Amino acid sequence: MNMKHKGMRYLYSGLTVLFGAGATLGGSYLFSRLREKQDVETRMDRLEQMLEGLAGPKGEPKAPRQKKR
Repeated sequence: MNMKHKGMRYLYSGLTVLFGAGATLGGSYLFSRLREKQDVETRMDRLEQMLEGLAGPKGEPKAPRQKKR
């Protein structure tokens, strides 16, 4: 009976470590995915600002300059 209790204790300790490692890896994976999503949104915002800047004030496209003769 003593061996059975010892084995269960080791099994319980091993499962605790395994679940802790799984929770840590899962949490870091979710954190990295959220950060990646925020980075993509930030890049998209910057691209939109650049396009608005190229379009000119109030979203009107700039007319090409004509050469003076």
